[in-house]
Amino acid sequence: MAAKLWYNAVVAGLRKLRDDIKDRGDKVESLESLMSFGMGSSWNSTTVSYLMCGNATNLKSCLSPGFLVCDKCHLIKYCSEKCRTTHWPKHRSYCSHPYLGETWQPSWVTERRDPTFLYASNLLTLYRPTIDFWGDLPAMDCLQLPANEGSDYLRPMGDLKLCFAASGDIRNLIRTINSLPADYSGYCDVLLNETNPVLVNRNLVLLFILLSSGPSLEEAAEIATHLMYSAALPGGGAEYVKRCVTFIYRDCDADLSFQRCLDTRGEGKVYSVQPSTGTKRLLEMTHSTYPLSSALKSMKDTTMAPDQLDSNEKYFSSLKPAHRMSFQRYRETGILAPFSMTTVNFTQPNRFLFSPQGTWMVPEDANPLFGWDVSRVQASGIKHGTTPEDIMGCLFFHIKDELREFAKRVKELKIDIHVTSFDAGILAKGITIGALPAFEDTSFDRIVTGNLVDFVGMRTCLADWGPLLNRENEFASVLMQTKAWDRPRATNQWGPHAMELLMEKCNKIPGLEVKIKSIFAQGLRSPALFRIFDSLDAFSENEGAFQDYLRDQDVDESVAAFDLRLRTKHRVHPKRFGIPLDAPGWQKLPDLSSDEFYDIFTLGGANLPVRFLEFEAMGSTTSEWTGEF
Repeated sequence: MAAKLWYNAVVAGLRKLRDDIKDRGDKVESLESLMSFGMGSSWNSTTVSYLMCGNATNLKSCLSPGFLVCDKCHLIKYCSEKCRTTHWPKHRSYCSHPYLGETWQPSWVTERRDPTFLYASNLLTLYRPTIDFWGDLPAMDCLQLPANEGSDYLRPMGDLKLCFAASGDIRNLIRTINSLPADYSGYCDVLLNETNPVLVNRNLVLLFILLSSGPSLEEAAEIATHLMYSAALPGGGAEYVKRCVTFIYRDCDADLSFQRCLDTRGEGKVYSVQPSTGTKRLLEMTHSTYPLSSALKSMKDTTMAPDQLDSNEKYFSSLKPAHRMSFQRYRETGILAPFSMTTVNFTQPNRFLFSPQGTWMVPEDANPLFGWDVSRVQASGIKHGTTPEDIMGCLFFHIKDELREFAKRVKELKIDIHVTSFDAGILAKGITIGALPAFEDTSFDRIVTGNLVDFVGMRTCLADWGPLLNRENEFASVLMQTKAWDRPRATNQWGPHAMELLMEKCNKIPGLEVKIKSIFAQGLRSPALFRIFDSLDAFSENEGAFQDYLRDQDVDESVAAFDLRLRTKHRVHPKRFGIPLDAPGWQKLPDLSSDEFYDIFTLGGANLPVRFLEFEAMGSTTSEWTGEF
């Protein structure tokens, strides 16, 4: 039996390798492509590179690809009618689930009561430590080379230095590196900084798993995907992660400062400099001993708690039926995987998402979909055989593809990554005095400050990072985003009183469509009304209020003080979500179809009021300052 399983696994791996070479035209990377560390997600510990038949019930599961889709739910595929019939008793409960019904309504509607979140108070909420592991803004390519340094094709591309001054996760780094030209011949030095020691060291372990030699890119990308988003890990993967942690943090208590230089598959290195005290929390988490059962109970007690039902169903009411079911499957299992994939191989808790005591540390409203480009997610899923309806299965394949491509780029290009954990202002001053030798010339081509401006203010942020901009690169820029730009005055805050005013005004409009008035007939119990109100920020013209915010931040004086200017035409990221980067200056609001809005804001979770800012050196010729944003 064991010999047969091994033979099937090897044959499947060889077929996948052949198909990959045929599809991408790649050369065989190395012998490591044929090696296995037993870290895969499938029941026989092989990697999952295509959607397998849904008849996965036990160790006699079908290993064939699935291509006959269930014509009712569109969430699962089978290799034959025989497998479809065999698996139906197990699939029936999902295929007939109320969430798949077009007329499904949240519990508060069917029970004729007001939703609990409408008048909820946080005063009685028990304290539970949480960490924003996943982020909530779509990842961006901070270079956008075709519109910047790469726009002049007669000029050879030079070296690049990138700074992510407050980056809790690695998505922006991945998107940026994956957007580099395949023939990029320069050196790229990246500084990845974050104050939270758990996030910093999680990123360091993820980078080591992806970039160090050993397992194939396929296996490394798969275990890293689960390490980022799954509550449990395959047994072999969990053991490998433990060995990686042991290797990285050996003798870390010897000095006050933790410093490491780790090899990658290519020419580059991964460096880390941080206070040694910052490593202790992660080591406590990874050395904990709670069982998987208690970890999953903690996760479900948080994500599926009775007092969270209305909030969860409020989100579900905005989703398409199949997407509701796909997301529900993820909440039940805690595993990011295709809908039909068996999870019997996931036997160990992912200790990176739980406290040392086994408490789920991901916030209740965190969503793994938020922060990813949904159109790209679904395209990746289709490429691997998944249906667009199985959105979480699509996300699994997309993240794995992105991580694999990232590891491949670092292997083939010249990229050094420096992981640090310091207060952003202190880090900037340390760079200025040469504390980090790799950046002693203090000349970054991009500085991504995240939403630091919301915590330290515009002038401080520019004072810290403006002097570190590469003045010899006319495309160099400091990139900011703000989530809290005087929001109470400028944006639409929902609540019972505001919603009642909206209904009152709309009901007075002659000729208002009957469908809209029927939505108001349900009053404050209407799920459609919540969707309308929650989307108002996307279509609110608040340019005047934002200009007031910039004046309150003394932007004119600040940019003049540090020899910078605010770009009127962005070259890296649009000024707000839903507007293309190359949109004309007069376009202030998104112009989206309902499907585009659903992908960007509902599934993708783009934060409606967030605004983006780009600063460049005063001598740059890329744009002209007109005194208005």
